[in-house]
Amino acid sequence: MSNTSVVTSKGQITLPIAIRKAFKIGVKGRRVRFEMCRDGSARLYPVADALSLQGALADPSQPYDPLESEKAIAVLAKEAARR
Repeated sequence: MSNTSVVTSKGQITLPIAIRKAFKIGVKGRRVRFEMCRDGSARLYPVADALSLQGALADPSQPYDPLESEKAIAVLAKEAARR
């Protein structure tokens, strides 16, 4: 998917509707994070807020397993290292 936006004199852009829908960031005031990549490109990430995390735990009655958390952190660290 390729989209184009114009930068205003204030350095602002309007995100195309397809991007806003794909990232579910159509709500005014929603935050996004930009990351510069080594190859000169940039990535856009929606920033999770407290309301968007509601219901993130599938079953809060399940006991916390620190080993599962460590595995998940390791996977995320590997993905971040590849960027």
